[in-house]
Amino acid sequence: MMAPEHTFWEKATAVYVYCLQGRLRGDRYSRHWYDLAAIARSTYFETAVTDGKLAKKVAEHKSMFFPEKDGDGNKIDYHRAVSGQIQLIPTGKSLVALDEDYSAMLEDGLLALHQPDFGELVENCREIEARLNQMYDTN
Repeated sequence: MMAPEHTFWEKATAVYVYCLQGRLRGDRYSRHWYDLAAIARSTYFETAVTDGKLAKKVAEHKSMFFPEKDGDGNKIDYHRAVSGQIQLIPTGKSLVALDEDYSAMLEDGLLALHQPDFGELVENCREIEARLNQMYDTN
Protein backbone atom coordinates (compact mmCIF):
# COMPACT_ATOMS: atom_id res chain seq x y z
CA MET A 1 0.00 0.00 0.00
CA MET A 2 1.32 3.42 -0.96
CA ALA A 3 1.49 6.19 1.66
CA PRO A 4 -0.93 9.09 1.06
CA GLU A 5 2.01 11.48 0.64
CA HIS A 6 3.45 9.29 -2.09
CA THR A 7 0.02 8.98 -3.69
CA PHE A 8 -0.22 12.77 -3.74
CA TRP A 9 2.98 13.16 -5.77
CA GLU A 10 2.09 10.26 -8.08
CA LYS A 11 -1.28 11.89 -8.80
CA ALA A 12 0.20 15.39 -9.15
CA THR A 13 2.74 14.20 -11.72
CA ALA A 14 0.07 12.20 -13.61
CA VAL A 15 -2.10 15.32 -13.81
CA TYR A 16 0.93 17.33 -14.91
CA VAL A 17 1.49 14.90 -17.80
CA TYR A 18 -2.16 15.14 -18.84
CA CYS A 19 -2.02 18.95 -18.82
CA LEU A 20 1.05 18.90 -21.08
CA GLN A 21 -0.36 16.22 -23.40
CA GLY A 22 -3.88 17.62 -23.52
CA ARG A 23 -5.60 14.25 -23.75
CA LEU A 24 -7.39 11.87 -21.42
CA ARG A 25 -6.21 8.28 -21.20
CA GLY A 26 -9.67 6.80 -20.94
CA ASP A 27 -12.74 7.12 -18.79
CA ARG A 28 -12.57 8.07 -15.14
CA TYR A 29 -9.24 9.86 -15.52
CA SER A 30 -10.63 12.86 -13.64
CA ARG A 31 -10.35 10.77 -10.49
CA HIS A 32 -6.75 12.01 -10.23
CA TRP A 33 -7.93 15.62 -9.76
CA TYR A 34 -10.59 14.46 -7.30
CA ASP A 35 -7.93 12.53 -5.34
CA LEU A 36 -5.59 15.55 -5.25
CA ALA A 37 -8.38 17.71 -3.84
CA ALA A 38 -9.30 15.01 -1.31
CA ILE A 39 -5.70 14.70 -0.10
CA ALA A 40 -5.53 18.50 0.16
CA ARG A 41 -8.44 18.34 2.63
CA SER A 42 -6.74 15.62 4.68
CA THR A 43 -4.20 15.63 7.49
CA TYR A 44 -1.63 14.20 5.05
CA PHE A 45 -1.50 17.28 2.84
CA GLU A 46 1.04 19.33 4.79
CA THR A 47 3.43 16.40 5.02
CA ALA A 48 2.99 15.65 1.32
CA VAL A 49 3.55 19.15 -0.01
CA THR A 50 6.53 19.84 2.23
CA ASP A 51 8.34 16.61 1.40
CA GLY A 52 10.57 17.86 -1.40
CA LYS A 53 12.75 14.78 -1.12
CA LEU A 54 9.77 12.52 -1.88
CA ALA A 55 8.68 14.80 -4.74
CA LYS A 56 12.11 14.50 -6.34
CA LYS A 57 12.13 10.73 -5.80
CA VAL A 58 8.79 10.38 -7.61
CA ALA A 59 10.02 12.64 -10.45
CA GLU A 60 13.20 10.60 -10.80
CA HIS A 61 11.31 7.29 -10.81
CA LYS A 62 8.80 8.48 -13.41
CA SER A 63 11.60 9.92 -15.56
CA MET A 64 13.24 6.50 -15.73
CA PHE A 65 10.22 4.21 -15.94
CA PHE A 66 7.41 6.32 -17.42
CA PRO A 67 8.86 8.61 -20.08
CA GLU A 68 6.14 10.66 -21.75
CA LYS A 69 5.91 13.23 -24.51
CA ASP A 70 3.89 16.42 -24.47
CA GLY A 71 1.38 17.45 -27.12
CA ASP A 72 4.20 18.72 -29.34
CA GLY A 73 6.23 15.51 -29.10
CA ASN A 74 8.82 16.85 -26.64
CA LYS A 75 9.96 14.73 -23.71
CA ILE A 76 8.19 15.70 -20.49
CA ASP A 77 10.55 16.76 -17.73
CA TYR A 78 9.06 15.51 -14.46
CA HIS A 79 11.67 17.49 -12.54
CA ARG A 80 10.01 20.71 -13.69
CA ALA A 81 6.85 19.57 -11.90
CA VAL A 82 8.72 19.45 -8.61
CA SER A 83 10.72 22.64 -9.24
CA GLY A 84 7.99 25.27 -9.19
CA GLN A 85 6.60 24.67 -12.69
CA ILE A 86 3.79 22.19 -12.16
CA GLN A 87 0.56 22.62 -14.09
CA LEU A 88 -2.55 20.98 -12.65
CA ILE A 89 -5.25 22.72 -14.69
CA PRO A 90 -5.61 21.83 -18.36
CA THR A 91 -6.72 24.41 -20.91
CA GLY A 92 -9.06 24.60 -23.89
CA LYS A 93 -10.57 21.35 -25.16
CA SER A 94 -8.63 19.40 -22.54
CA LEU A 95 -10.48 21.21 -19.76
CA VAL A 96 -13.81 20.55 -21.49
CA ALA A 97 -12.97 16.82 -21.81
CA LEU A 98 -12.00 16.70 -18.15
CA ASP A 99 -15.28 18.36 -17.17
CA GLU A 100 -17.24 15.80 -19.21
CA ASP A 101 -15.30 12.90 -17.67
CA TYR A 102 -15.85 14.25 -14.15
CA SER A 103 -19.57 14.78 -14.81
CA ALA A 104 -19.85 11.16 -15.94
CA MET A 105 -18.17 10.02 -12.71
CA LEU A 106 -20.63 12.05 -10.66
CA GLU A 107 -23.60 10.71 -12.64
CA ASP A 108 -22.40 7.13 -12.16
CA GLY A 109 -22.18 7.67 -8.39
CA LEU A 110 -18.50 6.78 -8.23
CA LEU A 111 -17.61 9.48 -5.72
CA ALA A 112 -19.15 8.43 -2.44
CA LEU A 113 -17.77 11.13 -0.18
CA HIS A 114 -17.49 14.89 -0.72
CA GLN A 115 -18.59 15.54 -4.30
CA PRO A 116 -17.51 19.03 -5.32
CA ASP A 117 -18.86 20.39 -8.57
CA PHE A 118 -16.34 20.77 -11.37
CA GLY A 119 -15.75 24.46 -10.72
CA GLU A 120 -14.91 23.80 -7.08
CA LEU A 121 -12.64 20.91 -8.05
CA VAL A 122 -10.74 23.08 -10.52
CA GLU A 123 -10.39 25.87 -7.96
CA ASN A 124 -9.08 23.40 -5.34
CA CYS A 125 -6.49 22.12 -7.79
CA ARG A 126 -5.58 25.68 -8.85
CA GLU A 127 -4.82 26.44 -5.18
CA ILE A 128 -2.69 23.29 -4.90
CA GLU A 129 -0.82 24.25 -8.08
CA ALA A 130 -0.13 27.77 -6.78
CA ARG A 131 1.09 26.44 -3.44
CA LEU A 132 3.42 23.89 -5.01
CA ASN A 133 4.84 26.38 -7.48
CA GLN A 134 5.44 28.93 -4.75
CA MET A 135 7.09 26.38 -2.45
CA TYR A 136 9.33 24.76 -5.06
CA ASP A 137 10.19 27.68 -7.34
CA THR A 138 13.91 27.30 -8.08
CA ASN A 139 14.14 30.21 -10.53
